[in-house]
Amino acid sequence: MINNLFLNIKKFCTVLFMSLPFCFIANSKLKAQSNSLKANEPVSSFGYLNKGDSIEFVFGQQQTIIISGVEIILEKRINEINQVNIAGDFNGWSPNFDKYQMNKVNDKLFKITVCKTSLGKTGDIRQFKFVLNHKYWVEPPAQALNKFKGKDGNTNLTLKL
Repeated sequence: MINNLFLNIKKFCTVLFMSLPFCFIANSKLKAQSNSLKANEPVSSFGYLNKGDSIEFVFGQQQTIIISGVEIILEKRINEINQVNIAGDFNGWSPNFDKYQMNKVNDKLFKITVCKTSLGKTGDIRQFKFVLNHKYWVEPPAQALNKFKGKDGNTNLTLKL
């Protein structure tokens, strides 16, 4: 049964990343950003920057990503990612809204800036995930300080408005 599960996960991820065989990493060097606030510095946590009246979501800075429990070296697979969207409790967890589609700003980094009022009210804590190519949900890294595991077993990134 474990072998079947591994084969299903491998098959699932192979559909997303068609070229090289997977490279598994035993120890990720991913680090969450600190929430310590300095004067005139935007507040940040993993996956976003708080820019006052807006939130800038950022994807592509990490070395690895996890999809369905499989750790993937992002640098080797970034060219296979055509689209990155933000899905969260603020948009019904839909990975298909153009409003939350990130823009590729260089050969490995995706960003989008969203007005805070479209995400909720000041003080609200929102949950979100990055979704690749409209269907592959990226798990929060273990080192992210701004993650929350719900009663449903899903772990999401969080942000405070």
